[in-house]
Amino acid sequence: MPHLLNIWPNLQGRLQSARPIILLFDYDGTLTPIVSRPELAVLSETTRQLLVQLHAGPRFLVGFVSGRALCDLRQRVNVPGAIYAGNHGLEMEGLDEPFFHPGAAQLRPLLEPIHAQLESELSNNQGVLVENKGLTLSVHYRLTPEEQVGQVEKAFQTVVDQANQSGDFRVTYGKKVLELRPNVGWDKGKAIARIIQGQPDTALPMFFGDDATDEAGFDTVQESGGIAVCVGPPRQPTRALHRLDTPAEVAQTLTLLLRS
Repeated sequence: MPHLLNIWPNLQGRLQSARPIILLFDYDGTLTPIVSRPELAVLSETTRQLLVQLHAGPRFLVGFVSGRALCDLRQRVNVPGAIYAGNHGLEMEGLDEPFFHPGAAQLRPLLEPIHAQLESELSNNQGVLVENKGLTLSVHYRLTPEEQVGQVEKAFQTVVDQANQSGDFRVTYGKKVLELRPNVGWDKGKAIARIIQGQPDTALPMFFGDDATDEAGFDTVQESGGIAVCVGPPRQPTRALHRLDTPAEVAQTLTLLLRS
């Protein structure tokens, strides 16, 4: 899997002829480093200004596709007029019309009692954060001592099994995070496909992500003839065909795009 910066000269012709280039980004671990708690992931002003400049130009359409709630994502990124897809694309704005997945909306009231039960069951485990994001629910345990990780995972599964006997939700796994999402056949790949469908056939999509939940997005972008970039160590298994090592290299790529 080639490093994107190492092969950049080979991409120049392709980038210069594309109109528009659709630049899509995950947030945590992609635009910002992975941190101990979600609220500590702050986008650098340098990176934000690069994104603002790209989106303001005629050649680029910029969007963000994240597991974070849409309002949280929008406030943290703060690129006016960009596309925002929160909760893995279950809620989206910046397209011709806002999108709110109807199936996920129907299941929304069921998350609050599960959230309360998880907080109760996990209260004795150090470093656990249970986050209700409106349409999805996350249990973060990056600060949890290693000897308690098994307890956290077992308690999470027990609560979910009891509350989800009807199969309305599904469990997904990220970097030190367990997620409960509506079982409605939707993911970042579907969200990205919705964004691409609204653009000209000459558009070139690029998607930068770092985690297992980004893999569906990588597939969609590459099937559309675009470029998928996994941010992380080269040994990381991924379906993306290109890589960058760190969010700092993502910022370097933004600078190169502005100059292309």
